Amino acid sequence: MHQQGSGRFEVGGKRASYVLFICAMLHAMCSADWQILAVLIEPMRRDMGLNDTQVGLVSSVYFLGVILFVIPLSYLVDVWSRKNMLGLMAIFWSTCTMLTGAASGFVFLLVARLGVGIGEAGFGPGSTALVSASYPEDRRARKLGILNAFITVGVVLGLAIGGYVSTHYGWRTSFQVLGIAGIGLGILAFFMQDYSLQKEDGRFVHGSLLANLRELAGIRTLRWLCVGLGMNAVMQVSVSTWLPALLMRAYDIHEDKAGYLVGAFTIVGLVGPILGGIAADRWQRRCAGGRMRLAAVAAGMAAVFLWLSLAAGLDLHNRALMYFSVAMMSLHSICVGMAFPAAAATVQDMVPARSRSLAWGASIAALFLLGGAWGPLLVGTLSDEMGSDYLGIGAGLAATGIFGLLASGIWWITARHMRADSATVQADAAPALP
Repeated sequence: MHQQGSGRFEVGGKRASYVLFICAMLHAMCSADWQILAVLIEPMRRDMGLNDTQVGLVSSVYFLGVILFVIPLSYLVDVWSRKNMLGLMAIFWSTCTMLTGAASGFVFLLVARLGVGIGEAGFGPGSTALVSASYPEDRRARKLGILNAFITVGVVLGLAIGGYVSTHYGWRTSFQVLGIAGIGLGILAFFMQDYSLQKEDGRFVHGSLLANLRELAGIRTLRWLCVGLGMNAVMQVSVSTWLPALLMRAYDIHEDKAGYLVGAFTIVGLVGPILGGIAADRWQRRCAGGRMRLAAVAAGMAAVFLWLSLAAGLDLHNRALMYFSVAMMSLHSICVGMAFPAAAATVQDMVPARSRSLAWGASIAALFLLGGAWGPLLVGTLSDEMGSDYLGIGAGLAATGIFGLLASGIWWITARHMRADSATVQADAAPALP
């Protein structure tokens, strides 16, 4: 088997650096286009007359698009072209982001956000596979840590740009700004290096979608890892979605200030993916399940720090408790970020080269289906039941911490299966991707 693509495919070097740079920038735009909704929830709700349940549905329909399309798009990434798919997907989701700003009613808004989810569905799997292939295995988690750190960068951009532009020019303009930037980056993606897996006679080695999914379903590590991703997403996605609204209701501030405050938490969280990637690689060198043990510890600590932050925030007039709450939420952000590169690198290590994008796509589908899609809706529903004030949102977010602890236990179990599954994959992997 040999690789073919856009000229010479480099493992490391300038071409690999360009892949990491473009994928990181697109990761930032991807998360900004999603996260911007959190800081614009209040002005959108007031302008369009939405209740909290409808707001939760607007957030959740994005994840419906991801769930429905992540597996077929990830398979297409594997069998066709990573760079072309990444470019096309970026242009599509950015166009739908602009349409979100043009929404004239609740249904239009739902359709536009569904389109953003569809466009972003295959991006994470495709970029993870291409970056993983561009660097040696022993540096994989730290490079994916850098890639995932730009998710945090995008969250900050979405909060800061969304809040500032909305306050001064209206919430609709915020979506237009991000959409234009995403289309430009999507065009640059077409110039990345790429690869394809072929036999010497030129025939593609990819099996059918169903055959590859059956093969992935037989990997115990992947099954447990996916369940943990879903449980962790209930906490992670709900906090990122509802925290700005909680601050706006608790302190009666506008979306720009709420965006700056949550952006500050998120900037601190930038440490998480980078630190998590480095620590995961080091722990993995010591034992076969090191990466997932790191993810398990990080998820459990994130849940504890979330509860401490929310408990301290109950007294809005105690300055010392407010400082403590801020510190705990910052630590929560760091721990949440630490887990993801460890999980992503584990998936890339545990599956055959021909299915790396599909495997991460299936993982993302599980993440949203088992938790991310309904977590924000759960918090919104609990908030409506408790009066729709900041205490209602806080109670809903506190409930999501339980799922963070579940993720921690499940990922610890995941680590126990890695040695046997890794040996099986290595035996079946030749010839392998660099």
